[in-house]
Amino acid sequence: MTVITKRIDQIKGEKRTICLGRFLIDVPKNAEVVYGPARVPVYLSRLEGEGRNMEATLKRATATVSSQLKYADEELNGQNSMLGKILAGAGEFHKMVFDVDRAVGSYYNVRSYIRIGKDLYLQEYPVSGKDSTYLEATDLLTEVARSLRSRADDEIPNEPGVCLDGAFLREPSRYMLEEVTLGIRLKEFPDVHMAIEMTKKDIFIESDALEPRMIRAKQAAIKSGMGKWYSQIKLLRSGYRQLGGWHGFEVLAHKPAQKHEGENHEFAFQSHGEPKNPLLPVLQIELHTGVKGNTTGSTKPSITDEEAISLWDTVIGSIRPRPMAVHP
Repeated sequence: MTVITKRIDQIKGEKRTICLGRFLIDVPKNAEVVYGPARVPVYLSRLEGEGRNMEATLKRATATVSSQLKYADEELNGQNSMLGKILAGAGEFHKMVFDVDRAVGSYYNVRSYIRIGKDLYLQEYPVSGKDSTYLEATDLLTEVARSLRSRADDEIPNEPGVCLDGAFLREPSRYMLEEVTLGIRLKEFPDVHMAIEMTKKDIFIESDALEPRMIRAKQAAIKSGMGKWYSQIKLLRSGYRQLGGWHGFEVLAHKPAQKHEGENHEFAFQSHGEPKNPLLPVLQIELHTGVKGNTTGSTKPSITDEEAISLWDTVIGSIRPRPMAVHP
């Protein structure tokens, strides 16, 4: 058995199952898994261990409102303004604070704080200050808070809903945007990074396609005088691929070194999915090697082409819908 074969067997060895959104993914047992930002339907952030500091957080949030008044249009400063007010939501562990949206002075920034066990979760929802349109936002934020519960890292729920970082969102009663992201880092090969993003979208968006972006990248390289370098890229695999229910396009490349970047692998898969289908969201997967300090090509890749392909196929080939991911 060669050294490479042994290392591939190591990569394919013991695994653990991760719940992401409405899907399950098998990753190497020792891999570090990092959940990225999630939108349900606006961004939700986990403030790990901050649950006990909820009251202090609310006080700081309301105390800063006065310094934000310079960004507010007149209608947010009127007699019926909600600025600085705290609304009760789904229970004693859910509060909403009204601040000013800095980008649009006639909009509130509604901050929703949800205490789930030891953690605090935050959502921010920009909404018009005209009339009572903010009520729709507070209703939606309250529904999210009411449907959110804690989830252990190794828990795979058997009910409909969405797996998030340390939490689980029970099946919403209304249609809403869903976006989840996950980063995978290998303990044995720290320069190898994988990223997975799933987004349920309302419509088909042509710019999501991977193949046209490849063509534009080649044209841009030639135009900038990098045509010779581009021609030296080792294309390990390229073409249309079916991954479970997804029909998408895949590119696996080993890029040569250039002036400010060392050699590295760059793998990508992308599928449009099916609009409004929670079990066929837009799917984007990437793998990079030679990563150090979040900079690609800053160190020599620790795995070979064969090993990179094996890791790629093992992880992405395991993506599957979680049983009971949606209502039957």
